[in-house]
Amino acid sequence: MTKEDLFVPRQTNTALYIQLYEAGYPLADIARVQKAYRVCCAMFNGRYRKTGRPFICHAVGAASSVAHFDKSVDLVLAAMFHAAYDGSQYPDGKSSRRTDAHRQWLEQKIGPRVEGLVARVVGLKFDTGDPERIVDKGVPTGDEDILFLALAHEVDDLADGGLAFAPKYGQSIRSRVAACATLARNLGRENLAATIEGYGARYETMAWAAPLQETKLVGFQMTPNLRTYIKLRRHKLRGESIEVL
Repeated sequence: MTKEDLFVPRQTNTALYIQLYEAGYPLADIARVQKAYRVCCAMFNGRYRKTGRPFICHAVGAASSVAHFDKSVDLVLAAMFHAAYDGSQYPDGKSSRRTDAHRQWLEQKIGPRVEGLVARVVGLKFDTGDPERIVDKGVPTGDEDILFLALAHEVDDLADGGLAFAPKYGQSIRSRVAACATLARNLGRENLAATIEGYGARYETMAWAAPLQETKLVGFQMTPNLRTYIKLRRHKLRGESIEVL
């Protein structure tokens, strides 16, 4: 797959709607994504990834990747909300962990099936060394849909060069890319595998980005109001990995 052939995940909501329409998604499904996007904006208001990219762009990018490789609107929404139980904001102002109250609130916003997918995404370990581990041990039966979400998410992580500017998996991602491509092929998704490999190859030429690499370990959040600022300051004083601006 050449550089020109690589799928580029959309980064804005309107571009995502156009992508869905051109892919043949029913207008009712696009309206559902639009409604969910507004919820997602509120949940990740002010949050940025370690590279400085607004988190909502990443949420849209993950959804866009899923939409490119699959036709399920539920999977598209699950990708958009993949971090709903990790660093998001709920109306009660408490942590983002999956409490009964948070589960019920999110179910009302995106539906019980999508919420269930989001909860299962949180349960899949896909950090440093995990794709390689899964290749060796095999995909647990019944988790093929969750693994697909993780792999499509990987495309958005790779596509904007973010893993060169903020190498959260170490300086080299060669083994990770190879493992993710293998897992995609094990799922019967050759196009996804080729896309992962195509973006992985770009990193072989990005040594120039080393001086621009971020040294902090986590993303950061621009607090939208005093209440949120106080909450995040408390987390930081407890020694938790969070940067408050």
